[in-house]
Amino acid sequence: MQERFHNLLKQRFLSEYENNPPLFPWESEVAEYPADVPDFGATAASSLWDAHVSGLPVPGLLPAPLLKALFERCQEIARMPVKQGVRLVRAVEELFPDQLDILEPIADMVLVPAYRSADAATRDALTQELTAVAKDYDSAQPEQQVALSMLAAQEILGALTLSLTAEQPSESRLWMTYKGALNLTATYAEGALAVSVTLPTGGQVNLKGEDVEQQAKRSRPGSLDVALSGLAVGKTYLLEILLADEAAPLSFAIHLAHDLM
Repeated sequence: MQERFHNLLKQRFLSEYENNPPLFPWESEVAEYPADVPDFGATAASSLWDAHVSGLPVPGLLPAPLLKALFERCQEIARMPVKQGVRLVRAVEELFPDQLDILEPIADMVLVPAYRSADAATRDALTQELTAVAKDYDSAQPEQQVALSMLAAQEILGALTLSLTAEQPSESRLWMTYKGALNLTATYAEGALAVSVTLPTGGQVNLKGEDVEQQAKRSRPGSLDVALSGLAVGKTYLLEILLADEAAPLSFAIHLAHDLM
């Protein structure tokens, strides 16, 4: 089973990449990606937040130490102004320093669930085989480990990212912790971004842009509201949530899509 998946990945995608490097869906030509991106400050993960991540379908298949490192990295890159394929590569590149040459073709595969020429039955079989890898992750082929880690990163990034559009100007998230449920809703209207967060304990909420910031805090469970006005469409804003007695915040990226008018 593992050998079949390994051959499909290595022979079909790696050889294709070497002879004719595949493009991500948003690319028109092969390009180098910039190393420097705006940074709002380092973010570290906490076991308080890890519990929710380990309950997600694909991330929950990964070994705990790997998942923790991947979650920390995803929190750092979720707000970066780069495309999803670049994020997947950057999410796992430090975990697989000896496999850098296969990261982009595997990211391309992960972002195109149809696996291009594969029919539905083949796709389902590959998915089942990849999931089975998690039962013996350490002995799996590197290509399998990379693919599974990227699928997990894709799911984590989706949980950490809210994208607001004209058709969907409001979006919510529920994040479970051992202290209770955390709920947040972000809404963009008339040039203003408003975020409402319901905390299971006392805590603090920070909404940040490159040169603007709003903060609210409370000592008991309940709701907090923060807002920024005069915002630029196409930008990404950082929402940090810190609960009482926790050293590390949970960070969400809120993207205001270009189709907002």
